[in-house]
Parts: sequence; C-alpha cells; structure tokens
Amino acid sequence: MPELDDLLGWAAERSGAGAAGLPEPVLRTTLTIVADDVAAMVGAHAEPEVRAVSAQAGGAPEASVLGRPGVRAERRRAALANAVAANWTELDGGYRPATCHGSLYTLPAALAETEAAGGTLGDLLTAVAVGYEVVTRVARAYRPPLPLVLHPHATLSPIGAAAAVAAARRLPTDEFSRAVLGAASMSLTGPFGHATEGATVRNAWAGAGAQLGFVAVDMAAAGLIASPAVLDEVFGRVGGATADPAALTADLGERYAVQDGYQKPYACCQYLHSSVEAAALIAAGSAGTKVERIDVRAHPLAAALRNAEPETTLAGRFSLPHAVATVLAARDTAATVFSGASLRDPEVARLRSVVAIEEWSDPPAPPHDRPATVRVTLADGRALTETVLSASGGPDRPLTREELLAKYRTLTGDVRPGFADRLQVLTDPSSPLDPGAPLRPVLDDLLAEGDR
Repeated sequence: MPELDDLLGWAAERSGAGAAGLPEPVLRTTLTIVADDVAAMVGAHAEPEVRAVSAQAGGAPEASVLGRPGVRAERRRAALANAVAANWTELDGGYRPATCHGSLYTLPAALAETEAAGGTLGDLLTAVAVGYEVVTRVARAYRPPLPLVLHPHATLSPIGAAAAVAAARRLPTDEFSRAVLGAASMSLTGPFGHATEGATVRNAWAGAGAQLGFVAVDMAAAGLIASPAVLDEVFGRVGGATADPAALTADLGERYAVQDGYQKPYACCQYLHSSVEAAALIAAGSAGTKVERIDVRAHPLAAALRNAEPETTLAGRFSLPHAVATVLAARDTAATVFSGASLRDPEVARLRSVVAIEEWSDPPAPPHDRPATVRVTLADGRALTETVLSASGGPDRPLTREELLAKYRTLTGDVRPGFADRLQVLTDPSSPLDPGAPLRPVLDDLLAEGDR
C-alpha cells in the first residue's frame, strides 16, 4: 500500500532527525500529553492492584517504574507496569478524531526505551509524537464497525509501541516498516465487553501491547517480516473495518495528530463526558430535591454503555447510568467521585435505576459528534435540562494550564506531594524548552519524594 509506505517513510525520517525535525509547538503539545499521562501513572498508585503490578517489575535497572520512586526495572517490565497505571483511572489522554489512546500506546514503551538508552527529553518527545502519528492514522484508516467488538487498547497498542520504540532507536525506513507491520500482526483480540463488564484485565492490554512493541522491533532487527497486507487482513478482514488508505497520509506533516488529542477532566470513558458535564450543570439546581427520573439522550458510543449495575470501578467508569447518577448524587466531578465507594452508595444505586437512555442517532459533525442531553425530573415537578455538544478537554475546548495543574495536584497530592509543582516548572510555557536535557535526571526530579 503506497500510503502506508509513505507514512512509515515519513515517520522514520522524522525520528531520524530527532527533536530538531519537529516544530516547537508540536514538541510542547507532546510535552503536555506526556505530563498528563505521567500524572495519571503516578496517581493510579493509590490503587492496590496498580501497586501490586508495579511491585512485580524487576530485572536490570534500566527504566523508572513511576509509582516506585528510585526503583528501576528492565525496560519491558517497566513499560508494562507504567501502562497498567496510565489507564487504570481512565484519566489518560486520547485522540479525538478516532477511537484511539495514542499516548497510552506509545508513551510507556517510549519512556522505558529512551531512559534505558540514556536519551534526552527531546528523544522522548520525538518518539511519542512520531509513534502517536503512526498509530492514530492507522486508527483513522481502519475504523471498526459499531458497536465495538474489540477494544483498541488491545488491537492498536502493539502498533503504537513498536512505532515509538522504532522512533526512539531512529531505525531506518525498511526496519521501521518491518517493526510496525510485524506489530500489527501481533494485534490482540481483547473484547470491548471486558470494559463494560468491569473485567480489569482490560487495564493490562496496553501493557501487553507495549511489550509486544519491543518484540516486534527486535524481530525486525533479526530480519523477520510480516505480510505487506497485514493491516487489511487484521483490521479489515478480521476486524470488519472498511479501509480508507487516504487517511494514512492526509495532511501528513502539516497538522500533527498530537494536536488533536484530548486530556480528560473526568475519570470515566470519554464517550460519557458530555453526559457527565450536562449532569454536573444540573446538579446544583437539583440540590435538596429528590430526583424522580433521569433521561439521557447520548451519541451512539455512549448510549451503548448501559450497564446499570456495575460491580467494579472499571465497569462504573464505562456505565452511562452510573456516571450520571454518581455526579448527580455527589454534585461533583472530581476523580474521587468515581472511586469504588460510589458503587456501594445507595443513592447512586437508586439514581441508576431511574435512568432512561435514548440514542442520539444523528449527531452533528465533529467536534459536536459526541453530544448529550440530560433531563432530570424532580419530585417538586420541575424538569431541568442541559445539553453539551462537546465536552471539555478536547482540542475545541482544551483544558487551561491551571485546570491541568489542578488535575495533577488532585491526582498525585496524596501519593507524591510536590509532583504537580515539579510538572508546573517542567511545562512552563514561558521557559525555553530544552530538548537536550538528559531524561533520567528529569524523571528523578519529578519522582523525588516530598515537596519541592
């Protein structure tokens, strides 16, 4: 496929040039994405399962395990642990034009490889930006049919990880291409239903993909090849997608995929964010009055998430009834609102039972293609209605620097005091960006114990 050849040739050329090959605004946007996901990785270590996974990371001390300050592990094991942490609370960033978490699939592997190789901050940003470009363009070119059957954390993560590692190693075009195509052949078959059912092994798929990315790069170095038609076979014939090859190269190098990413203000699936935001707008007006009925009209991706009795925090983060009920009960949207305690809250359970969902079958064009209307009927006869066409956090309504820093402080304040202040210094837009700064001291400073 000539478009795929052009994309991978471009990726190899850009990574070969390092940070100097990328515009500074792209590097700064990528730094914001990295900071956001690293904060999610650190903050998730309040969860016992995440701490247990990180404790398993061992081997040669090559790369930082972000939830264990001062502890390093073999790069593949570190990538696995950090990827599990990144998506545990659903606060990692994503890519708005397609169902793809570009940074989750690239950053854990890029971070581990760059640190292990003694690379720089600029090397990390380049690997993430280039890997992000490759995997999101594959996601756009092979959109799966709805409702989703396979989860993109499983299908796409090996591709993103391989592209990021290949970029970090500055592989030549032929080897870069072999790595990405080989990774596509290793695409996992994680069922999307695991998320809605709350099967938490789903949170390990991106970590498994990160490890497969390393495998694919190593196999490419050994000369192993995949079929040049592997994307059509895996995502088309098996996955049911209709190929759009033009999406692989449209505007390539003119607008970078990282510029269309989003950062999450709410700790649940992004499909639910417009409903959460509408419910939050209603919450203040409903204070002190019993809610009798909740009607939600939401775009198809959200309307499909109907589990009204979630049993795990993951299931709750993928439940439209639970997300809306939780926000109305708590009158808050903080990350702690979506914790395990909400699953056992009797008022949340009652509110879930009165949620009625209607699919918004003809949503507007992007960026308003994920809208929601929430209508709450109160016991005093009032009906409160709010519509959100596009939730905050996306490129059309980006979070401010102050909002991002507040998110980082909330996420990490208990487990790593001072971390958010260090990120504030690192990401200061008024300070010169230093791509040549060695990565390991940067990480050591971020992860230092205590206040700055």
